[in-house]
Amino acid sequence: MNLKNILSKTDFKVGIDCPTKLYYRKMNYSSSKEDNEYLEYLAEGGYAVGKMATLYFEEGIRIDNSTGVEQAIEQTQVELQKDSCTLFEAAFKSGNKLGVVDILIKEEEHIQLIEVKSKGYNPEKKVESQWKELIPDIAFQKIIVEELYPNHKIECYVLAPDKSKSTSIEGLNSMFKLVDFKTKNGFNFFDIVYDGSKSKLIEDQLLTKVSVDDAINKEIQGLRKDLEKLEKSISPEIKKIKTRVSKKCFVCEYEQSGQKECWAHMPSSNTPLEDLYRVGSIGDIKAPLVNQLIEEKKSSIFDIPLEALKGTWGERQLIQIENTKLNSEWFGPDLSETINSWKYPLHFIDFETSTSALPFHKGMKPYEMSAFQWSCHTIPYEGAEPLHTEWINLEPSFPSFKFAESLMAQIGTTGTPLMWSPHENTTLRNIYKQMDKYKYDNPALREWLEIIVKFNAEKSGTLVDMAALCMKQYFHPRMKGKTSIKWTLPAVLKSNKSKRTTDWLKNFSPSINLLSFDKDNHIEDPYKNLPSIDILEHAETVNEGTGAMRAYEDMLFGKAKEDKTLKAAYEIALRNYCKLDTLAMLIIWEHWK
Repeated sequence: MNLKNILSKTDFKVGIDCPTKLYYRKMNYSSSKEDNEYLEYLAEGGYAVGKMATLYFEEGIRIDNSTGVEQAIEQTQVELQKDSCTLFEAAFKSGNKLGVVDILIKEEEHIQLIEVKSKGYNPEKKVESQWKELIPDIAFQKIIVEELYPNHKIECYVLAPDKSKSTSIEGLNSMFKLVDFKTKNGFNFFDIVYDGSKSKLIEDQLLTKVSVDDAINKEIQGLRKDLEKLEKSISPEIKKIKTRVSKKCFVCEYEQSGQKECWAHMPSSNTPLEDLYRVGSIGDIKAPLVNQLIEEKKSSIFDIPLEALKGTWGERQLIQIENTKLNSEWFGPDLSETINSWKYPLHFIDFETSTSALPFHKGMKPYEMSAFQWSCHTIPYEGAEPLHTEWINLEPSFPSFKFAESLMAQIGTTGTPLMWSPHENTTLRNIYKQMDKYKYDNPALREWLEIIVKFNAEKSGTLVDMAALCMKQYFHPRMKGKTSIKWTLPAVLKSNKSKRTTDWLKNFSPSINLLSFDKDNHIEDPYKNLPSIDILEHAETVNEGTGAMRAYEDMLFGKAKEDKTLKAAYEIALRNYCKLDTLAMLIIWEHWK
């Protein structure tokens, strides 16, 4: 079977998002979403939830797809000739459409299609609002099965972790071990072992089966039309369906390949519209100004009429346009006064956290945040060199209370704790609530959290958000419309005049030098110089938050758990990444100062 002329569920999702992207996908254009699939799956927690779901159905038969698609389809047809059956990974082909159903239950002429998802379910919210992106997935499967079995009644469900339920099992998360992962014949294979009590797991009922028929029925007619159009576009030959470009195209994953074709009719610009901060917010929400400018073949941020810029966002947009035109770095009028008001010691802190689909401990709910690592650079007094401290959890246990206690011991209540974005405040506020929930007794920790955490708009803690300050008081053309630390640091380094900065990067660690220069003798982005580690024939570099969470999950619950060499490499990579985040904050402060 030539999979290039077959429409899979993933193909369908890409096609309804943008029909042109389906052509790029089928023609193997490079995509920014190409990633290490093993780590992606690990980060989602899908490996454990998928295994748990199958344990709920003791009578289930797994369709053998190891020898190819045709054999999987044939075995599925044979099994469905029985009056009743429960199948895992049932495969179907109708026309040029190929569907694989996570769990299928047949009773006479009644078929249930069950999609297993690691994304949590909140019973207090409407299905459509929290699972909107799942509806096309399941509708795609239903359409195929209906075409093949028109006389059967078909019902659709999602089986997912219920966020309202608490587990009664201690260490549930760590009981699922991912032993092996491979891709063959277009299928992914995950060898997962559960070493806990199956009866307790079933009794626990942490996964909830939710009907999605009503949500699907509202959209299925429109999806049928989309499906018919997309199916014709890939057979007998692959044809491009041209789509009108708009602001939606700014985030296309084919930006380095296909996007150039889509925008070929537009004049090129060194200051494209998509670079402007919140450009899609200008004008009417239903008819944004940027779409009108695209229609008029205007492609630069300088084509935007300044009178259209309104409110706080408009102020930032105006600063960006004016200083980009002048190619000038902008310092706000209150920047100096603000940073001079900070009291020493200055503590630049960064956290890494994980939200696991399955809880760590008895009494916990799915997707409760756990904090597993912090880094801190401290300037004890004015003119002093920074001191670096850190903490990381290396055990498959709930780490958040030890995390907070170790940070409290390090920074105390003196000086100014600094973060980049509210994530650190949110994490500590969450730990404070967990202390009540799990009756964790540590009065000193509770008092410390009450001092530094900002709990609401009225109650101000001592944590200071440098990202918020950056938004109001700093701009560099290199940042474009971004204010994340990954954009602000390289911009600051373009204007660096501090020898301390070069020394800090050069001596990042005894074995790592992060200092390098481009052809214009500007310091290059140090995140690109972090060492990579090899895993599953891919070179992985932990240089952003999602990558850190993936590495942590693999180190504690995946293949790396039993591989001492790989586990040690992950630990080093995590320490380096988190350390660079706080060093980045320090370098930005040094530049502003």
